[in-house]
Amino acid sequence: MQIHARFRLDEVTRIKMYALAKEPQSDGQKWVPVEGVRVKLSPVTGEPFGSATPSGELMMVIANPEVIAEFHNAPLEQEYDALFTPRKE
Repeated sequence: MQIHARFRLDEVTRIKMYALAKEPQSDGQKWVPVEGVRVKLSPVTGEPFGSATPSGELMMVIANPEVIAEFHNAPLEQEYDALFTPRKE
């Protein structure tokens, strides 16, 4: 089964977070402080999900620089499609 939904970008916030270091740190730390973003998206009523779109929000905290750039450069209210599928172990 696949669930296809559409979300609208409502918020992009810069945040301090920690990510796994790409290279060994001199002090032995595996995690290093990085700048990330928190994005909040709301469901969009209508197709492809249907007229009974649930209320709520999708929130993500992101450290990937390419994904951060996408959300920083997108205008608020930009719509994104999401595809949810059950994961099989």
